[in-house]
Amino acid sequence: MVPSLKPALLILASFLGWLNPQLTTLDHRQHELQTALSKLPALPAPQPLEHAGFHSGLAPHADSVRWVQIDLGAEYPLDSVVVIPAMLGVVEAYGFPRRFRIDASNDPLFAESDTLLDHFSDNNAPSPAPWFVAGNGIKARHIRFTATTLAAQPHGTRRYIFCLGELLVFSQGRNAALHAQVLAPNSVETLPTWSPRHLVDGAYSLGLPVHPDETNGNGWHSGISTNAETTKWIQVDLGAPHAIDEIRLIPAHPRDYPERSGFGFPRRFKVEADGKTIFDATTTDFPNPADTPVAFSCPNLRCQTIRVTATHLWERSGDFVFALAELQAFDHGRNIVLNSTVTSSDDTITASWTRSGLIDARSSTGALLDESTWLSALSLRRQLTDELTALETQRNQALAIAYQRTTWLGGSVLGIAILSAWLAWLRSRRSRQQEMESLRHRISRDLHDEIGSHLGSIRLMSELALRDGPASDSMQEIHRLAGEAAESMRGIIWLVREGDLPPLSSLVEAMRQSAASLLKDIDWQLDAPNGNEPATASLEFHRQVFLLFREAVHNITRHAHAAKVRILVKWKAKHFHLRIEDDGCGFDSAAITAGNGLANLRHRATVLGGALHITGSPGHGTCITLEADFS
Repeated sequence: MVPSLKPALLILASFLGWLNPQLTTLDHRQHELQTALSKLPALPAPQPLEHAGFHSGLAPHADSVRWVQIDLGAEYPLDSVVVIPAMLGVVEAYGFPRRFRIDASNDPLFAESDTLLDHFSDNNAPSPAPWFVAGNGIKARHIRFTATTLAAQPHGTRRYIFCLGELLVFSQGRNAALHAQVLAPNSVETLPTWSPRHLVDGAYSLGLPVHPDETNGNGWHSGISTNAETTKWIQVDLGAPHAIDEIRLIPAHPRDYPERSGFGFPRRFKVEADGKTIFDATTTDFPNPADTPVAFSCPNLRCQTIRVTATHLWERSGDFVFALAELQAFDHGRNIVLNSTVTSSDDTITASWTRSGLIDARSSTGALLDESTWLSALSLRRQLTDELTALETQRNQALAIAYQRTTWLGGSVLGIAILSAWLAWLRSRRSRQQEMESLRHRISRDLHDEIGSHLGSIRLMSELALRDGPASDSMQEIHRLAGEAAESMRGIIWLVREGDLPPLSSLVEAMRQSAASLLKDIDWQLDAPNGNEPATASLEFHRQVFLLFREAVHNITRHAHAAKVRILVKWKAKHFHLRIEDDGCGFDSAAITAGNGLANLRHRATVLGGALHITGSPGHGTCITLEADFS
């Protein structure tokens, strides 16, 4: 910002705050929120997982109620319940419901329950951030998530769903929902992506709870093997038996392999405590967890040693290895493996790969944080971000009010000036319209009284001359031309009198009168919409259509030798249609030339921007059709 502008902007801000004191309050709260956000961990970029989470069955309406419920296996005092949205190849939460409720109960039927959260606002943004709900020490065995307003299924199928990535229930520092029993009466299971079991498998799209730093340390790395079917193991000795309720493996993601998360995590392995198998995946491949912790619930376990044995290694680059960033064992939320003794089948020791790196409370990218505290901070970031977005809307409204008050007087003066100018223009325009109207009527009267009168006299005198003496061709031609000129004059007078935007019903009436005059000795019929279908068009449109119509009817009178003529006029949605059909002698359509009297018709259709179609054959009449848009 240019330094000289700062005082001016401060003065403007102070002035606007004086005009609307709400601005000062909102700016202060905005500063508080931005300060609080700067102290919270950043929301990590969502990562795609093979196990996306839980997917409800399809519903026909958004207000269809769907729920999923977990059984913790025993009654637990609830510290918190955390819901993490599902992610499926997009940056927004997939299928997260607009309205939902979270309840806790000891009754699997929830006849009696405690509501932990009832979210009834439609304004929640589809963010991948978690929802952290305080448990307030309530004791419960069952947790139910009920979606009361579902999300629309993508791709416009008009069906509705709700999806969740993970549901965690923290009690006394550990996730009691890990691998709990899930009850979902209406769900979709499409492995490996969607399954009710994935709701409590400990894998979710937010990755590892870490505070990123630049410390060099990747974890532990086995010796390198040329065969994947090689057994490697790593073991920690706690020094004495300890109570353990959860074992967690943290995958490696070294900085020198930035595109290979889950580095070295074995495809097949088992976890043992004092020789007792806690988890066994030695017969089936385990999906690579990427940057997601792999946790194993083991309540009431007491042991001294924990061993992870890989039986099918991870392929690095033409060779095979076993690697982990961290091995953790928790007792009521406390990691007890720190400072333990680490032994292994073999090692690859470098500056960044060491045995001690397995138990240093770090991942490959930063210091590991308490999962519950980290999720709570991310949930708070979502709330503050939502509040900041709403606050920005309120501030814009308050700012608009301040600007409105600032500019009210100037706007009022400007409005009065504009209104005065508009009234003067309107008065001038009305005056011009009245002058034009008066001129049109005067011209039509002059044409009628002067030229129309003279043409009538010529026609009358030629008619008397034809009666009194022998009929010459010249006199008959004069009589005919005088009649046609008088008829044309009546059409011109009508056009002049009608104004700028005559109704199409007036055009139809003029056609009807002209047809009655020109087709006196022919059986004719004109069909057109009644007066209940009002439409207007420009005077030029009326003139060209009317003259085209007269030209066509005149040609029928002179050349067609027709006994019947049918005329159809209709319009719809600014499109005009005219068809003139006779049963006369017709003509060879392949032999049309400018000398056939049809050039004028085509010219007028071109002026109208329309299309003229002329069809006919000798002895079978002629059909002329005009299609044109009008305005």
